Amino acid sequence: MCGQLEVISKVSAETARVIDKLDALDKANTSTVILMGSCARNITHDRSDIDILVVQDDVAEEPCRIKLDRPGHIDLQQDTRTRFLKRLREGDDYPAWALRFGVPIRDPGGWWGEQVEAETRHPHWPDWKPKITQAKRRLAVSDILLGTGDVNAASEELVFAASHVARAILLQLGDFPLSRMELPSQLKSRSPDLAEFLSKLIKNGGCGLDSGALRNGQALLQKEINGLLSKEEWSPSQTRVINPGKASAGSW
Repeated sequence: MCGQLEVISKVSAETARVIDKLDALDKANTSTVILMGSCARNITHDRSDIDILVVQDDVAEEPCRIKLDRPGHIDLQQDTRTRFLKRLREGDDYPAWALRFGVPIRDPGGWWGEQVEAETRHPHWPDWKPKITQAKRRLAVSDILLGTGDVNAASEELVFAASHVARAILLQLGDFPLSRMELPSQLKSRSPDLAEFLSKLIKNGGCGLDSGALRNGQALLQKEINGLLSKEEWSPSQTRVINPGKASAGSW
């Protein structure tokens, strides 16, 4: 796990890069910058990226894309206000997560604060089924990579596949998924085998797992997918929505 000072230093450096780029585009005073992912939850490890979301105003239909000069430790997502809210209404889990757990770095005009308040009053529950589609795509890629003998790349694909399946399971049960590093703990009572596999994948990016272990993991993920798809169609009345007061946007 990273030390708190190291995390703060990484977050400060990467957010400064983003804000500098926004300044150069004359967008700093109209763009919201949100810290996402494990850093927003204060759950990090040595390989953790700094996940940052930038939401720009709607002067243009597409946001002015920030192009960073070097990769660094950042995973940057960019959107417009209108499209962000549209994704939220359509059941995308990313904007719903952002409003529950994202930590605002910049919020000019208070637009983000208004959206958080609205989401707290009338929370949206994401649709779990698109996560299955995304997981199946990652599984297919991992299968191709294992066929070529690229175990490390296959492991990386399976990190995403397993995370998507985990989130689908939790959403279907009515438990809102937290950060990736917290998913194994959330899954322990429902699927201990998947929780263990995902935990191993997260550790060191899955390095150390041989092709046999990855093949077994693929079979496990397919079994979980089949189980989810065999269930009756999910409806909001069957779920237990989290208490916004206990897990509101901006909480650590």
